[in-house]
Amino acid sequence: MATAASWKTFSDPAKTVSFDLPADWIAQSVAPEAGTLPGGLKVDVKKPDGTFVAALRTGLPPSSADCPEGARHPYTVISSVPFELAAQGGDGTIPPRMVYRVIQGYRYFGSYGITNLVGGTDGQACELRNVVRGPAGTGDYSFGDLVALKAFAPDEKVAPAKAFDTLGQAAQYVRESPDFANVQRMLMSLKVKN
Repeated sequence: MATAASWKTFSDPAKTVSFDLPADWIAQSVAPEAGTLPGGLKVDVKKPDGTFVAALRTGLPPSSADCPEGARHPYTVISSVPFELAAQGGDGTIPPRMVYRVIQGYRYFGSYGITNLVGGTDGQACELRNVVRGPAGTGDYSFGDLVALKAFAPDEKVAPAKAFDTLGQAAQYVRESPDFANVQRMLMSLKVKN
């Protein structure tokens, strides 16, 4: 699917990260969340109307949450595209990929991001982490709509994740949405300097 005709490159002032984005989208450095390692960044990407598209976060503390048997949900990888990530990765379990994954709860919840970690064993997971393991001491980084996708409860706010009634709807979004095509190109353009 065709992407936006005109693109620009965002780079933070220290030139530690850069990525391409559609010319009319807005990339803005914001204060990182509490717990981010020193030097960590957060960059929000929005459409011209202010709709949140994705956030790039660096310096995330590594996470290894427990996932008890009863808390796992089936998940499906709708799209998985390998790409060259210009960065020294840490101990990822797979080469970097731009993924769109859906986890099953009371609806199908979908999220996009980059990762070098397998989602879970036997197609089941408590959460799907959109993170790339960084080199030791620098923390992980995430570029996507959520750092971690889980099966939401009916009373929880789902956004910015997408909710679908069927896996087919999720696949159609990946195949046909111009937003998704732009996001995929943007995420895969990420460069991280160490």
